[in-house]
Amino acid sequence: MEKNEILRLTAVDYTEQGLAVCKVDGFVVFVKDMLVGEEADVQLLKVNKKLAYGRVKEFITKSKDRVVPTCPIAYSCGGCQVQHMSYEHQLYFKHNHVKHLFDRSFEQKFDILPVIGMENPWMYRNKSQVPFETKKGLTYGFYRSHSHDILPFETCFIQNDDSNKILAFIKDFYVEHEVTPEDLRHVLIKKGIVSEEIMVVFIHKNKHLPLQDEIVEALKETFPNIKAILLNVNPADDNVILGKKTIQLTKESKITDQLGDFTFQISANSFYQVNPVQAKKLYETAIDFANIQSHEIVLDLYCGIGTIALFASEKAKKVYGAEINPQAIDDARINAEINNISNIEFVVADAAIATKMLVENNVKMDVIVVDPPRKGLDQDTIDAIKTLEPSRLVYVSCDPSTLVRDCVLLQDKYNIERIQPVDMFPQTFHVETVVLMSRV
Repeated sequence: MEKNEILRLTAVDYTEQGLAVCKVDGFVVFVKDMLVGEEADVQLLKVNKKLAYGRVKEFITKSKDRVVPTCPIAYSCGGCQVQHMSYEHQLYFKHNHVKHLFDRSFEQKFDILPVIGMENPWMYRNKSQVPFETKKGLTYGFYRSHSHDILPFETCFIQNDDSNKILAFIKDFYVEHEVTPEDLRHVLIKKGIVSEEIMVVFIHKNKHLPLQDEIVEALKETFPNIKAILLNVNPADDNVILGKKTIQLTKESKITDQLGDFTFQISANSFYQVNPVQAKKLYETAIDFANIQSHEIVLDLYCGIGTIALFASEKAKKVYGAEINPQAIDDARINAEINNISNIEFVVADAAIATKMLVENNVKMDVIVVDPPRKGLDQDTIDAIKTLEPSRLVYVSCDPSTLVRDCVLLQDKYNIERIQPVDMFPQTFHVETVVLMSRV
């Protein structure tokens, strides 16, 4: 097989990124934007010894699950990977992906619960962070897949529409004033979906934004729901979006939102689930799995601003929350205070250090909930969890691959009881998963 060769192929499976898997004479070809069961003439773009990557030149047969993407740049943008799938097929793909990973790693075959989807899988993101550039006049957009080329857009169909309007307003403001903000790198927008409060953060290379006072007043006048406007200074030439210094441009620097029965304070740096509709379902699933009793003590590792901890506090005798980000812990403590919750104690610590401290102090944990980043748990944390010996462990994961890896490492002490995928990110290949494990 050679580059640019055209083969007639049939898709038989998907990769975890949603690429179609085609096979020919023991050779595997990965094809973007193709569905299982479809036949197409595929041009090879890259050929290795055992596999290749290709693109569809012409479809011979199309799947009933294929739809026309809502977004005009869906095939080029790196943000959404599966808009060509019907939403029902997206849920099938995500369920199958989680099932395949567990089947491959465990002799026991688990019943994976149906994916919890959304009634309306569009305009769900409460957070957007969008790059700006001035190479050919002021523009903004998302990066083209596998590149740093910006694809301009008018409407992103997975972020809330206020974000779309504010981004367009910022561009139009500078164009109308004939000022080019050359050092403007990104604009970060957060919105409380229930409160409707909005935060706008300009990420800029230096400490003063062009026409700073004017654009702040214009934004506040045009969008009355904007509560906080900030200037984040990031002169570093790297891929990190937020810098270390943030300057407050309005009286308020934070916004609030409601999730379930709780009110949460959100800062520029703090982590808050970008899909609050599904986040509520995710946390309710985690708490349901945990089956917390009124006499039990709960540990929430990677607690962020305290979302899961607050949900657990209604049922538990005592909740401990650990998080390495001090700003997030500040927000978590405020969140406990504004919700009048007194049975939570938060600590700034890495998950491994926090669990080791509890082991050294002989603190007994009945339930541990972990919600780690994509890299999953490190070995020290896994060892400390085993030493603490909670009767139940609830693992909330944003990456099924590292989830399964960690479940394998825990299986000598814990049995898997239930597995529930949740679609937090419709139109993308990502899937959240909640796993209940009980002590052997």
